[in-house]
Amino acid sequence: MSIEETSQAFEELGVGADNYISRRNQRLLSNHKKELRTFTRSEAIAYLDLDGRTLDKYALSAGIDPRRHEDAKWLIDIEEMYIIRSLLPSETRKEAPFQRSKDQKLQVITVQNQKGGVGKTVSVATIGSCLATEFHQEYRVGIIDMDGQATLSMYYAPESDSLEHLSAGDLITKEFDLDEGETFKDAVSKSFLQTTIPNLRILPASQSDRALEGWFHKKTFNGDLSSPYSLLNDVIKEVEDEFDIILIDTPPSLGYATFNSYFAATSIVFPLTTTENDVDATCSYFSYIREVWQLLLDAEHDGYDFMKIMLTNHKDSATATELMSRLSTNFSQFLYSKEFKHSEAVRQSSALMSTVFDMSKSEYPKTKSTFAAAQTNAYEVTSQLLRDIQKVWRNPSKEY
Repeated sequence: MSIEETSQAFEELGVGADNYISRRNQRLLSNHKKELRTFTRSEAIAYLDLDGRTLDKYALSAGIDPRRHEDAKWLIDIEEMYIIRSLLPSETRKEAPFQRSKDQKLQVITVQNQKGGVGKTVSVATIGSCLATEFHQEYRVGIIDMDGQATLSMYYAPESDSLEHLSAGDLITKEFDLDEGETFKDAVSKSFLQTTIPNLRILPASQSDRALEGWFHKKTFNGDLSSPYSLLNDVIKEVEDEFDIILIDTPPSLGYATFNSYFAATSIVFPLTTTENDVDATCSYFSYIREVWQLLLDAEHDGYDFMKIMLTNHKDSATATELMSRLSTNFSQFLYSKEFKHSEAVRQSSALMSTVFDMSKSEYPKTKSTFAAAQTNAYEVTSQLLRDIQKVWRNPSKEY
């Protein structure tokens, strides 16, 4: 092909991709408008650990009528659930609301692996929604989509590309105009969008964020960026008092977006699927990661509180067992003992751009026991991470 024909071919590829993405987004929005998670009476009793009479009493005092629905005998949504929980006396609640003290720093967890297909996005979405909903401390959770593919954003902000919302890339480049009287801090705060979970917010990516790497290269080459790795950290600092935990989803590459995610993090989680190819590729990455750390150290990173390997999409088999044994031998101090198990419920939920904590068991269209097992497994995996976070908060002056 000539230069002109090659240019035309790339243009046609781009147009085709834009059309596909637009139609996909429209299909997702029209076929599955994401609704608030709901609770039946038995689910609400289990969630709050109350008896039925007490539950009805506090629903009444909140002015909530769970029996108002024509198609359900008793139903409340997650916002109503949180209202009822807020009315409970401290001795009745499962946990008191968490209040992060000044010496308990915001926990920023970057989820990263240069190997693609290991479950970074599903892990961030699942852990984020689990931390927000299943732990009654009411942690203020944020998730950041640093991947220009914007898959995580489809879970909680599918309309963000079509509406005038600032993306993670927009805030990093600052190539936007502030409204009259608006500060950069205001813009950052507004860009963390509300989701269908009241205490979970997302800073979405947009398709235009794919150009972020080129922007970094150009600015760095021209000498316009004195500290190219710290720009995401600067964004997060503007809202550090609005969150307790932030999770960052990263692209499967080692570019400026990933280095910014590494630099902003207080801790790192490496997702890893137990297949021979994924383990080999990840070990090759780990062999090089000392060079990554040296660059972060040169940029004056303070060091991490913890680094862990989290196994994902695990299927029981002789091969997987052997791989886990090898991983345990070489990475025992890093390896979480509980793994995300391969689950049809997780796959079905992801197809609807949801997690198993975005819907109730009664809403799940297939086998309820499979859904319940997936929730239990995800809760166990998330609990491991939360224990590490709580350990840091209990010992804020200790170096890990």
